[in-house]
Amino acid sequence: MIDRLIDQHRRAARAARSGGELLGHTVGAVGELGFERVALVQMIWFQQRGPQHFCLDNYGEWRDVFLARGYYRRDPAHLASLRTNRCFAWSELSAILGAGHVHQPILREAARHGLSCGMTVPVGVPGEPAGCGSIGTGASELPPREHCRAAAWIIDEAFAEARRLHGLPVPRDDVAPPLSHRRHECLRLAAMGMSDADIAASMGIALATVRTHMAYLRRVYGVRSRTQLARLAHRLGLLGIDDIFTQ
Repeated sequence: MIDRLIDQHRRAARAARSGGELLGHTVGAVGELGFERVALVQMIWFQQRGPQHFCLDNYGEWRDVFLARGYYRRDPAHLASLRTNRCFAWSELSAILGAGHVHQPILREAARHGLSCGMTVPVGVPGEPAGCGSIGTGASELPPREHCRAAAWIIDEAFAEARRLHGLPVPRDDVAPPLSHRRHECLRLAAMGMSDADIAASMGIALATVRTHMAYLRRVYGVRSRTQLARLAHRLGLLGIDDIFTQ
């Protein structure tokens, strides 16, 4: 079910001709995984709404409150997105942002508007404003881990297509450079969410070797984050769904 859902969303997202259409496909896809709310945001949109800046969401009343009270100036999900390149659950915000509790009132108020818990995928593209994709639910806990991982993959794809719809480059005809068996295995394990240390242990090689391989992969594919690397590798056919989601 998860493989089919991801593939269906990818096709629909790439065929979308408007932000509303893209958002509708994305809300439907993550809804099947247990999330009701979606936001695809470039942080600069809140203060400078140029033609290539966007904020697509179905947050409803919470969007109005968020804008009216200027919460975007200290939104914890946005701030945390600037400190990590990894997908994170909102329950991890204190660990990412530090021991302060400035963001707690915002989280409590969001919960009253149907955003009790959720997760955020940071998106950083060189030369473009920082962004992120968030998914939330009014439930008391997140859906199962495999659903969260699939939802994060869907959000990453949706953000790429939001960029396309706003005139930002989304290359389709990339040529994949040849990879050694070990570099390909590092890529596969990283796409599964393993840390460099976990990859080293799994492959039985030195941590320094893994870091060298990962630096090479980021350099030759022109990306900065593991999320971008995994998405690009999948688009180029270097990885299939079965390589990323284990049974």
